[in-house]
Amino acid sequence: MGSLKWAALLIGVVLVITLLSVPQVRFLFFGMPERRLDGRSIALDADDAPSTPVPPRSRVERALTDAGLSAEPLLGDIATSGHLTRLDAGEVTVDQLLNYAEHLNALAFRTKGAGRQIPSTFWDVETDQMRVDGWTPYRVVAALASTEGRPYIDALGVAYTRFHAFKVSEPGADDTALDTALDLFEPAIRLIDEVPREHMLETSEHIRSKEQAALYLWQQLVVGSSRRNPLTHIKLFNHGFAQRFHVGTIWQYDTGMAQDNSAIWGVSGFAPRYVGPPENNNQVEHMSISMTVQGILREPLQILQAFEEFERLSGPVNSEETAADEALNLAVRQTFVPNLENDLQAAVSALRETLRAP
Repeated sequence: MGSLKWAALLIGVVLVITLLSVPQVRFLFFGMPERRLDGRSIALDADDAPSTPVPPRSRVERALTDAGLSAEPLLGDIATSGHLTRLDAGEVTVDQLLNYAEHLNALAFRTKGAGRQIPSTFWDVETDQMRVDGWTPYRVVAALASTEGRPYIDALGVAYTRFHAFKVSEPGADDTALDTALDLFEPAIRLIDEVPREHMLETSEHIRSKEQAALYLWQQLVVGSSRRNPLTHIKLFNHGFAQRFHVGTIWQYDTGMAQDNSAIWGVSGFAPRYVGPPENNNQVEHMSISMTVQGILREPLQILQAFEEFERLSGPVNSEETAADEALNLAVRQTFVPNLENDLQAAVSALRETLRAP
């Protein structure tokens, strides 16, 4: 018992040091144009909307419905009824909603060209984080429907098409969660190569290379989640309002069912030593966070392992889960991080071979 207390104390000290040494990363990579000098977005605001004769309310309702919105909210979306309520209250204009429907149709057409259309209901959500960052669904879809926004929507469309193929594959097929997740590096790398730096909404001093930018965008496409310091509960990195723009969220709107990342992804493809007991089913998410924290924040492996031990000593995590998580962290450190800056594709391949089930 005494040694256990000393171990817990040591881990606590390490975590306090971590709090002081680990910077926050807030890198809202969305690949969308924003005119920062005059504070204006390319998206139409209420005052920018062209003056046209006001069509009947039913025309707006039909346009939103035809664009693929639900009549009533399903998964926190605004839905046609919500937009009409805003219209009646004078919060939005007829022209704004007609433009919104037009932009939704453009995004549906664009993503369908990648293979699997992203449902319009996915875009039709306004989160607290969006409001904090100064965005609305109307601005988001307008920006993505623009010429400058195409690289991002194309990347998201390709990523979701690949993910959807995995989800609908036959039981026993060779496709796995591990392969699918790592395959999403391809659209992330292509996007980083295509998007000019001035079209990044926000950058970070911790993103020092294209490889790190691709890694960070990939993490957003896969799960969009972060990890919190177990003592302070502060996020180690933050995707801002773009954190929901990942394939798992899209899948929920495609199926109409709310699920968490663990249930959506599963752990197929991982060797048993990197999974542990059946309840440890969030290894895609764990892998992506470990890669981001080690590859971008340069978090020492010892600190990550201290996180795992702290959770084992203070919570419901058992020793088998801890061992699997620590093995996964070690694999990332040994096979991915060393080659990240020199050859990202080779680093991804090496990690895939290490983690893959025999």
